[in-house]
Amino acid sequence: MSKDNLISLDMRMTGKVIKNMITKRGFSIREIQQKLNLSCPQPVYRWMSGQTMPSLDNLYMLSSILGMHMEDLLMTRNDEMWILHEAGNADFGGRVKSYFRAVNANG
Repeated sequence: MSKDNLISLDMRMTGKVIKNMITKRGFSIREIQQKLNLSCPQPVYRWMSGQTMPSLDNLYMLSSILGMHMEDLLMTRNDEMWILHEAGNADFGGRVKSYFRAVNANG
């Protein structure tokens, strides 16, 4: 397998997507915590900030709660939806804005 075929997840962008979808679906952090049977809300905050990723079990349950596929919550580092051009990738805020502009334009 060549190095070109390896794709990794972008934790920060995934966190932004998770945060956006929780908000868009009208859930509070406390509600998500309770639905996932977490002892405190800190894991949810860490996912949303991109510090950590949900476990596979939590990602599966979260996707069910939000009514979407797990894959739609995950963002890869080279997702064409938000990579505009190589020089622009240093601007994280710009990537986030571009991603959500594209998502909102597509429905």
